Amino acid sequence: MDILDPARFCDRVSGRLVGSLTLYCGDRHLAEELAQEALARAWERWPAVSRMASPEAWTFRTAMNLANSGFRRRRIERRVLARAVGRETVDPDDGTAVAVRAAVRALPPRQRAVIVARWFLGYGVAETAELLGCAPGTVKSTTHQALARLRESGLADADADAEDDDDDTEEKVR
Repeated sequence: MDILDPARFCDRVSGRLVGSLTLYCGDRHLAEELAQEALARAWERWPAVSRMASPEAWTFRTAMNLANSGFRRRRIERRVLARAVGRETVDPDDGTAVAVRAAVRALPPRQRAVIVARWFLGYGVAETAELLGCAPGTVKSTTHQALARLRESGLADADADAEDDDDDTEEKVR
């Protein structure tokens, strides 16, 4: 890839970005919008972004920040609506990935981000640490905690975190 070409960069990362955001957010359409916004921001700032150690990590971090901002807005909107209507609204969802999305969505934001980065994006410990702006040890402990929660919901293999300190990205979550 020519790192000086923002069009090639966007083409290369857009599929993985949309996929990771779909898993992170649980909504493909929202993920596409967030990915477009993150890629547009990378394009606008390309002279600076292209000189970064990992333009891809910057773009993924930007997308996750956008998602988190949206989560906060929607949480406030739901509370206001619930007060006005007197009850919580529930989004109906179906399909084979319901259990996985629900379990991942139930994780705290940092654990959710680690699971998406490690298993959906296939990042190793060091790459995930760079993406999330934390130490590799934090990634390892957060991965361990997230897998324990997924195991409680029946979604992770018993030995899923046996190799947390490796950069092995085998699929460990069903």
